[in-house]
Amino acid sequence: MRLLLGPLRRSLFLRVFVISSITAIAVISSIGSNLYSRLSDGIIEEKINSSIAEGSAAIQYANYRFIIGSVTNSTSPLKLAEEVVQSTNITAQESGRETILFSVNGKVEQGIPAEMSSNDLEPLSVPNSLRNDVRTHDGIKWSRGTLTYLNGEQIEGIFIGQTIDIPRVGQYEIYVAYGFQAQSKTIDLIRNAMWGAGLLLIIILMMMATFVLRSIIRRVRAAAEIAEKLTSGELQQRMEEKGEDELARLGTAFNEMASTLASQITRLENLSKVQQRFVSDVSHELRTPLTTIRMAADVIHNARAEFDPNVARSAELLLSQIDRFEALLADLLEVSRFDANVASVTMKEVDVSEIVRKVSDELANLAAEKGSPIRLQLPTEAITIDGDQPRLERILRNLITNAIDHAEQLPIDISVDSNESDVSVSVRDYGVGLTEQQMSQVFDRFWRADPSRSRLRGGTGLGLAIAKDDAALHGGIIKVWGEIGKGSNFVLSIPRVHGAQLSSTPLSEIPN
Repeated sequence: MRLLLGPLRRSLFLRVFVISSITAIAVISSIGSNLYSRLSDGIIEEKINSSIAEGSAAIQYANYRFIIGSVTNSTSPLKLAEEVVQSTNITAQESGRETILFSVNGKVEQGIPAEMSSNDLEPLSVPNSLRNDVRTHDGIKWSRGTLTYLNGEQIEGIFIGQTIDIPRVGQYEIYVAYGFQAQSKTIDLIRNAMWGAGLLLIIILMMMATFVLRSIIRRVRAAAEIAEKLTSGELQQRMEEKGEDELARLGTAFNEMASTLASQITRLENLSKVQQRFVSDVSHELRTPLTTIRMAADVIHNARAEFDPNVARSAELLLSQIDRFEALLADLLEVSRFDANVASVTMKEVDVSEIVRKVSDELANLAAEKGSPIRLQLPTEAITIDGDQPRLERILRNLITNAIDHAEQLPIDISVDSNESDVSVSVRDYGVGLTEQQMSQVFDRFWRADPSRSRLRGGTGLGLAIAKDDAALHGGIIKVWGEIGKGSNFVLSIPRVHGAQLSSTPLSEIPN
């Protein structure tokens, strides 16, 4: 079933063609069946009516013949019966009729057998229901049935019967039978003709549907291909505008949309380049005056013991804000490198567990001051990968400091796990947590879950964004899970070999 449904899901042409073909076949079959039924019923009904009229006349003639024969007394009753039964040598198979005589009392009377029939027709072919009807009621009676011959041949037909009195002999049942052989051939001919016409009509409709669908689908496919090229950056691609129908108007609207998108994208690209250059230039230009300010602030800070306490406190605040400003400039310069696609990595074999231990030791005092001890769950054996150690340290430093800021004086768990191809590091806190919307924004630049929160550190708002870009340089990803009141979990996963595809995440972002 999947093998059949797969192409239908992928191909609009095939789906519409199959549906239209099934619909055409169903409609034509329904109309043809209804028309065939009406024609065949009409032909049989006409034959029945004519057979009843002709059979009634034949019975009346037979009755008249018996009466005349008895008056003249020129012919024996047996001879008269044989003449009546064999009045025609044209069988029912050849569109003639058959005649059957039954003695009502079932006895041989004056040499006339109890049963007589023409052309080797089996007398018992007469339906019993008709015989009962003829015996109990006056007048002409009829019924459909099967004419069976002694050679085994059978044909559908009609029996017309009545009781008659043969003078000096007794009461007999007389039946005249007509076959539907000619009508059946006519009905078969009509059926074959209708089948042929129906198949021809279906083929013509399918050919027309194929032609129309291909002309439509071809332009739809062209629109899809051009849309894919636009997505890949080929903004100069346009649809062919031909004709004045709905598809032509679609092409015009599509081209107008593509032109608008191209101009907007170009404008945004230019604006982005201007912004990137502005950030990069400002960051570089600020380093020189900041260096001078740093030197002056260091001199003031070193001499703060000679100042008034308020001035001394201002010197300390000045130095801390300069540190934060330098960190912000460093992050902005790194972001500008990512935007310009000039960020590079220096790969060497490193032990992930040792990097985790080193960064955790660096931040242990900060975590203790916040009341959130760091708990390590590291494997006993070394886990080596191809990596840029400074960038890996920065990723972990940003993830752990983010956990410290939001742990709410609860422990922070750091775990490392690996398989043959990939390595994962998880940083789990049990603090305020994240909503679904916040999880989708957590790696945005300058975004904070709660801007009004009182933070121990003065962060730049770029740490997690830089961590994500550093992970991408290693061919890895960072996944996040969070729930309000239950904390959050950040999982870094990178391949062991640089340049390989990340095939799995040994640790899940959803905690057990």
